[in-house]
Amino acid sequence: MNSFADRLGRLALVAVTAAAVLGLAACGRKGNLDPPPNASLTEPATPRPSLGEDSDSLAPQPPPRAAPASNSPPAPPKSFFLDFLIGK
Repeated sequence: MNSFADRLGRLALVAVTAAAVLGLAACGRKGNLDPPPNASLTEPATPRPSLGEDSDSLAPQPPPRAAPASNSPPAPPKSFFLDFLIGK
């Protein structure tokens, strides 16, 4: 009788494991990420004045800001314990 209980226990374990694997396999979804709810599909790349505003394109523009120079060496790349799987 003990071997029947062992077989039944193993069968139940295999069934639960298979159900978990198949259930979790369908959790992912192919495709791009959804945009945030407040994102607009037609955002202008540069702000343009509205029709009621005066726009003076000949006015002098302020010079672009330069990024501050950094004398420190670049940080070493971060590693992940599973990096060996992708062959880096």
